[in-house]
Amino acid sequence: MGEMHSIGGKSVNERVFELSIPFQNKIGSDLLPDMLKGPKLSLAKVEVSKPFELLDCSPKLPLEIGFMEKVVFKLRIRAPDVTYEGPLTINFGNESKETIAMSIDKILLAAKGVTIALEDSSMTTGMQKGQLFRKNIQLYKVLSYGDAVNSIEVSKPFELINVDPKTPFKLDRKDSYIISLYIKAPDFSYAGTLEISFK
Repeated sequence: MGEMHSIGGKSVNERVFELSIPFQNKIGSDLLPDMLKGPKLSLAKVEVSKPFELLDCSPKLPLEIGFMEKVVFKLRIRAPDVTYEGPLTINFGNESKETIAMSIDKILLAAKGVTIALEDSSMTTGMQKGQLFRKNIQLYKVLSYGDAVNSIEVSKPFELINVDPKTPFKLDRKDSYIISLYIKAPDFSYAGTLEISFK
């Protein structure tokens, strides 16, 4: 997997020239709590498209970049020995965790002996093994004002990592009560339902 960057055009007269490339690790979600931020990204290589040749990269690779951390790469590149007009593609290759396919056809909410399917809850995406994702749930879909929630469980192979607000809590707002669940994806591709139980 690689990260593709696009910068404005540049006219180069020298055979060897330098480029500064800003890079930011955005794998994960900035909506997660600090303790659950996305994984570090391990960049292993940088490549430039033909007919260009990469001579040097600073800082040197491999390099680990923390979530939302910014790095400016300085590249020394040799241009072709003929006149060239066209794109220069720069590809940063990483060694992030293997990706999986996630296909959730619906999310089920279960409470007080009743199970309902959440509307428009299908999700099809690719993500890293064990990646965290956030799901906001309107509790009045399955609970009522004044109900208490002592614990929350998610169906396997998912794992509930954190919830905001913390349990136990009481539904004490009449108009709306939305909670955020931070769920860990499995280490393998999955197709099926995700059930969330409130107890």
